[in-house]
Parts: sequence; C-alpha cells; structure tokens
Amino acid sequence: MPNSPLLLDLAGVARLADVQRPVASVWRRRFASGDNRFPEAAVEIGGRVLFDAISVAQWLASTAHGNNPDAVADAAASASPIDFDISDATHVVVVDALLALRAASGEPVGGLPADELRRRAAAADPEDSILATEVSGASASWAEWADLLADAAYSPIEASRLLERRHAATRSSAGSAGPLTLSVEELLVELAGALAVDDLAELVVGEGITPGLVAELLERLGGDIDLVVPGLREGRHIRRRHLCEGLAPPTTDSVTNAPRLFIERLPSGAARSTSETLRAVDEVVLAMRDHDRAVVLAPARVLVDAISGSDGLARAELLRSGRIRAIAKLPAGLLTAAPREALSLWVLGRPKGDIPVADRVTAVADLSDVTLTKPQRTSLTNDVLAAMGSAGDMRGHAFRFTRLPRTTSLIASRRSLVAGGIASVSRSTQDLPALLHRALENLGADAPVLSPISAAGNVLPPMSVERLIAERHLRLLAGTRIATDEYYDSGFAVIGPEGLDDLEPNGAHYVDPIVFRARHPAARITVAGDVIFRTGPTAKAWVDPVGSRVVLYPARILRVNRTDPGGLVPELIAADITASTSGAGAWKRWRLRRVTPQTVEPLRQTLGDLAAQREILARRIRSLDAYADLLSAGLVSGAVAYANDAAAAAPDPQRKTS
Repeated sequence: MPNSPLLLDLAGVARLADVQRPVASVWRRRFASGDNRFPEAAVEIGGRVLFDAISVAQWLASTAHGNNPDAVADAAASASPIDFDISDATHVVVVDALLALRAASGEPVGGLPADELRRRAAAADPEDSILATEVSGASASWAEWADLLADAAYSPIEASRLLERRHAATRSSAGSAGPLTLSVEELLVELAGALAVDDLAELVVGEGITPGLVAELLERLGGDIDLVVPGLREGRHIRRRHLCEGLAPPTTDSVTNAPRLFIERLPSGAARSTSETLRAVDEVVLAMRDHDRAVVLAPARVLVDAISGSDGLARAELLRSGRIRAIAKLPAGLLTAAPREALSLWVLGRPKGDIPVADRVTAVADLSDVTLTKPQRTSLTNDVLAAMGSAGDMRGHAFRFTRLPRTTSLIASRRSLVAGGIASVSRSTQDLPALLHRALENLGADAPVLSPISAAGNVLPPMSVERLIAERHLRLLAGTRIATDEYYDSGFAVIGPEGLDDLEPNGAHYVDPIVFRARHPAARITVAGDVIFRTGPTAKAWVDPVGSRVVLYPARILRVNRTDPGGLVPELIAADITASTSGAGAWKRWRLRRVTPQTVEPLRQTLGDLAAQREILARRIRSLDAYADLLSAGLVSGAVAYANDAAAAAPDPQRKTS
C-alpha cells in the first residue's frame, strides 16, 4: 500500500463498481448507518467529497454491491493520490513517464529514493526525449501509485491507455481541441488505410493526434511503416507509449523520399485561432512532396464555412495550391467537449494526370445531417479515394455524398465550400452516346421500344426539394398515423417506412376504405406516380405505379405537379432520394435531377418497360432458385429420384478417369 492513501470521488466509486454515477450517491445515503454502512468520507477538497479507495473496494466486495467482482484489485485504476489531479495534464504526464520507466526497466518504480529514480530515468532516456524531465518531478506517492496502476491494469501499456482515457474524460472545457468520439477516429483510420499506397514509407502525425489514435493508425497501415512525430517536446507522449509497448522510438524528421501520409488534427498546441490553424495547414502543404498525401481534421468554421477578410484570402491560397482534393463537412457531435461544433476534413494530394488548372475539380461533401455509421464512413472513404484518382476514376465512380465543383469556383467563393449553389461539373457526356449504344446492343431482345439519339439540347440543372416545393413543381403530403385496431384483411394497402426496403412494396396491412375515410377525413391516399419516401434510418423511396395506397407516418409522399412538372420524373426522384443522405432535415436539401419537358413521358415509358422486363427476369430467377432448392431437398430426403436410365447415364463421381 502507498504511504499516501488513494482517494476517489463518487464518480470514481461508480467507475470502480461498474455502475451509473447516481447509484453511488444512493448507496451513500441508503447505507449511512448500520453494520454495512458505506465508508465515511476521508476528506473534502473544494466541496468535492473523497473516499478511501481501499475501504470502498472492500465494502463493495463484502456487500456484493456493484458489477465488479475484482473491485479490490482494481481500486488503484479508479483512484489517485490526494495531491494528484487527473484533469491536470502536467500531473498526467509525470505518472505516464513513471509507467514508461517501469516498462523500460522491467522493475517497480515505487519506494525508490529520488536520486535513484532520476538515475534510472537518465539511463532509460539519455537524450531526455521521452521521460527524464517528467520523472524528475515525481513524488514518492505518485511513483507508488504508478506501480499499483500498472498492476491493476495488468501492464504499464494498459495503465498508460487507462490514464489517457481518464484524463480525456475530464476535458469538458477543451472545446475544439477536446477528445474525439470513436466514430470520427474510426473515420480517420479508415481514410488512412484507403489512402495508403503500396510503397508508403512513413506516417507523419501532428501534435493533436493522441497516442491511442496513433496506435490504431499504425495497426491499420501495418507493414514496416515508420512513424514521424512532432518535435521533442510535442511528441514525448507518443514516444512514451512506444516505450511502453516495447517498440522502437519514432523519429522527428523524415528520412525517406518514398511516399508519406500526413495526419493532422487542429487546433492543437500554439495553433488555436483561425489564422493560426490555417497557417498550420499551410505548413503541411509546404512539407508535402508530389507523392505524399495528407488528411487534416479541423473545425468546419475554419476549413469549410463562410469566411472573409485575411483568413478568407489565406484559405483561398491553400485551395489555389491544387493540393486540396476532397473537402467534407462532418456532423456535429464528434467532439465530446463541444458537441454542437461541426468538424471538417481536407484530404490533400497531387492531382493525377495533366489537367488544365481551369478544369480541375475538388470533391466536396456535406454530411451535416448524416450519422457516421460504418456504411456511411465507408461510402465517404470510397468517394474520397475516387476523388484522389484521375479524371477517368472520377467519371467511373458513383459518388454517394460528393459533388465535383471546379476548384476555381471554390477559390473565388467566400460562402461555405460545401454549399449546393456552387456550380458543379457534371460527368463527362462525350462518351455517353457510344456507351448507351453498346449497352442497348447487350440487351438484345430486352431492349426497350424507344431509344434516344445523340443530341446537344438544353440541360435542366438539379434542384433542391425545398425549392421545387416552393416553385410548386412538387407537393409534399404527410403520412397518416394509424392505430392497430384499424387494420383489416382487405381494402387500401398500407405502406410504411420499413416496407420501402422491399423491391416491390405491396403493404403488409390493409385498412377498410369507409372506416379509414371516417377516421381520417383529411388523410391523403396515393395516386399513380406518387413517390413514397422516408428519411431514416436510411433515405429510401419508391414510385407507386397504381395508387390507392395509404402511407403510414413517418413516411411521406412527393407528388409531381402534372400541369407543371418542372422536368421531374418520379422514377428519377426515387433513385435520387435512395442515393441521398439521411437524417432530420436533410430531405430539404436533396437535389433532384430533371429533364426537358418533352423528355418526361418518353423516359417514363422507357423506364417502365425496363422495370417490367426486370420483374420478368426476377420471377424467372426466383423460379429457378425455388426449383433448385426443392430438387436438392427431394433428392437428399429420398422423396424423389432420377429414373434408372438417367442415373446410369450419369458419371460415377467415385470412378477415376484416365
């Protein structure tokens, strides 16, 4: 046991017992007296009541409270000495250094005289690039606690990770520089894996990248990737973690001409203001060679949102460098200390191919209303990877979140870089007639009756749903809330949000038309050509071919104005919605493709013919699958058998052939 007692507050009690924070308060009140009373407070500092960790752990063990049967052994992991503040970064680095020293020497650090502790630190870190300075300020109680912490966590490396997590949980006032949520860290790791080229030699990380994230990045990249960290002072925490893991210390300078991958997280260190953050990004740009790539994570207010003055000019200069290949605004809630602030990504690299400056594009994506689930992260990563490729790579990729505005448009804009109003470069159309002709030939007898010819006519640009409704090309109709006792065996089919996942939604429930009209006089039923859609958990839409269906809330209806459709085609609307981002409010910004008025009906007829052909083929496939399954089941069970002559003609699978 250490000379100084280990203490914990009620939050620490809950952490040790593996329960919610209010449970610890309940225990203290409920067991204030009696044989099994909760331990008395050891001390009160600044209104914060602290308890002896060992006494609390023994109480948990003797009363069988909580969910941690190893509370006594784990006490040190949830507690700390009385003079240690887990929220103080200067305190944390000292104990982290003691853990690194224990890992390097293989011996305990507690109970040693101060001179011996410093001697061992100098022997383990002769250049004072990792831990020597920090260990020189360690107290005896902290050294003893470091040993207990390593034992409770089963190793110095796990103790170092635990210390990092506990410190991160206290950084509620860190703002933009605070800890990242797991989803955005996983996005950075996935992007790093996608951007890594075969001959990648070095991973270069900035000061804002935590040791835990560095470990995840290195594990994803694999191979013999060297790590380059910031200068001696800034990179000490990563070096200590490497020492704990028994790895070779990272370098501070690049020593190769092979490709490198930069990962920078801002703000960090001295780069706090907008101008300082932009200067830090500029340093990354200047450090990059032609075959290098980089990912920069920073607040959206710096990298994406509307900006003016000298900062706007500085950002325009960065865009003018030609290195910014992809820009993405991420949703709010990715910073634990600033849940309302949005982050953004810049992905940097040299453009492929000899593309004139005026024709260069930058991929931009607005994920403000998107939840960063694994599928969404993968889709964004695929978009970014395509944007890093050649013009052909971009033309051949079906972008999920991304548009391709001209880089010159972004440079000139002082608006948000992901605003939908920036002119986009559409996919190259010069090869489309030839590709369409080839695809038509491949269809053979399934080719539609109507087929287009080459043209150079007018093009209607895509338009947001919100604007199309405002201009009365579209009507938005709400779904209906239906009670379970309203369902009947026949009548109007009911289509709900979940039903849209079916290839051909027919409705699992029905409502009686007379009863429905009586209960919901203002409700709307569909007409042929209505688009039934939902906004979550994924965007999905379907065109009702016949109408007379009831749409179950929260699904809704988009109805095209037949007298003034504005170039809208229901089938295109459904396809665009299904490919759009989900989330509350995102539907207003969905951009729908349009065609010229004379094209609407021929396109609908052709798409209808193709859908009918597809359904015929799908039925044939289902019939073939059903026959194959039944045939296999019948033969295996002995319910059916082949005729003798057919069996005799079949080859013997056991017979060897020469």
